[in-house]
Amino acid sequence: MNVVFLGPTLPRDEALGLCDAVFLPPARRGDLLAAIETWQPTTLALVDGYFEQVPSVWHKEILFALTQGIRVAGAASMGALRAAELQAFGMIGVGRVFEAYASGRFAPFPGPFEDDDEVAVVHGPAEMGYPASDAMVDIRATLARAVEEAVIDLEAAIAIAAVAKALFYKQRSYATVLERARAAGIDAAAIARLEAWLPTGRVAQKRLDAETLLRHLAAGDLDSTLPAFRFERTLHWQQALSDRAGR
Repeated sequence: MNVVFLGPTLPRDEALGLCDAVFLPPARRGDLLAAIETWQPTTLALVDGYFEQVPSVWHKEILFALTQGIRVAGAASMGALRAAELQAFGMIGVGRVFEAYASGRFAPFPGPFEDDDEVAVVHGPAEMGYPASDAMVDIRATLARAVEEAVIDLEAAIAIAAVAKALFYKQRSYATVLERARAAGIDAAAIARLEAWLPTGRVAQKRLDAETLLRHLAAGDLDSTLPAFRFERTLHWQQALSDRAGR
């Protein structure tokens, strides 16, 4: 059985058409452990996870799942970040966002790619379809495609990406980025071309990576070699188990 934690990255109704799985809301700390107890999955797939207002997915529960013989895969958002952090322990990463975190670079942009705000979005409730801000990593993928299609040059793309990166993640939208780019004196003609191209050219990289992960789940071709490591049952871990038992 596959259990997938999914939220604003890909609508659940569309995910149902890609993979046979139990789809749960974005994960927070303890949710993977609860899923193991409830569903006894063969594979846990992490796409979306909560952060900031509640404790985020704990590395320890992912490591525990791996020691129980459960495949754990991640992509697109929180899943890509955790997979890059835990690939040495056997977590499987899928997609361009994971590869960027794992390598430390999102081509063609210079500088390190490592911040969690790259995938962060502010979003509304599930009942409204998780209306969300634009993820920095999607903006990067869109600008990269714009360079490939000669809509703008690399210099303009790097400059616009810097404007977007300087925004707090909750404020990121294409409209705001273009407005700030104009105010920053970036080539007005390039911005105008980009703005006209965006309705058909923008890239939803997180969504694409989530779809790729679900297709791998459907095909059953996710596999990894679990390296030897010792799972330490720390006081924090024991307390977490005690807290769950006391509910």
